[in-house]
Amino acid sequence: MTNPNIALIIKQIDSFPALPSTVIRVLEITGNPESSAHELMQAILPDQSICVSILKVANSAFFGRPRVVCSIEEAVVVLGFQEIRNIILTQAVFNSFRKFRNTNKQDIDTLWQHSLTCGLAAKIIALHTTEYSPSQLFIAGLIHDIGKLTLLISFPNYFSPVPETSEHLSLSLSSAEEEKFGISHDNIGMRLLHRWLFPEQLCASTGYHHHPKTAPGNTEFALIVQMADILSHCVCSTEAMNGQEILDLIKKLTPESTLLWSSYNFHWQQEDIDNWLTDLRTDLADGALLNIFNA
Repeated sequence: MTNPNIALIIKQIDSFPALPSTVIRVLEITGNPESSAHELMQAILPDQSICVSILKVANSAFFGRPRVVCSIEEAVVVLGFQEIRNIILTQAVFNSFRKFRNTNKQDIDTLWQHSLTCGLAAKIIALHTTEYSPSQLFIAGLIHDIGKLTLLISFPNYFSPVPETSEHLSLSLSSAEEEKFGISHDNIGMRLLHRWLFPEQLCASTGYHHHPKTAPGNTEFALIVQMADILSHCVCSTEAMNGQEILDLIKKLTPESTLLWSSYNFHWQQEDIDNWLTDLRTDLADGALLNIFNA
């Protein structure tokens, strides 16, 4: 028999408002290789909140630009289409989190802190080990658990959004959710992002971050987000774990993922993880990125 909770969850997904028209238009423009910078600027300029976010991020330490970006026209030229798209999608996700903060403030804040930490971790991994855009991996990490938001809204008294310690990081989480709700948060998140017309890399990293091996494509995104997810849990927990302990934990819990690393030239070792942890704690202590979008 079909779990009756699935219908409620699907209804909740369908009830989420569509992305603002400006965001939809930006997705269309940045997804079309024949689009011009002028078209992108014309889509952005009428939305002052998006313009402010772009200029704030463009001039933040997140990009580390050597010169000040003073206008949207300059931001489009300096940052490029994909970075502009990533900033706008990030702002849209922040707005989605903010909307429900008043009803479940403590749980939403806990979920948000984990998601932000995961985004920062994914950005750091991208800077150290891949050719992908750090901002693209940031948003991939940021939204990886957006399905938990849907579960929390649907079952506010029946859902604990984030495991507290590393011993809870096993892949049994998804199985437990499927048993309880009929569907897991990674599947829910991927459905929601497809509804929002997010790029496929972001849909895949959300839907397969617990099981990268099963991803039909964009496996490297899922692998990076899986690593960032584990780093985030370890940093946010009360346990102090070093790089070797985290590496041993990953090999124990997700051996099939570690076998995939070499396929994408991810030769991650203890020293890498220790360096990521240092950078991640520095970024979290700064807190500037959260203030940019949460203003």
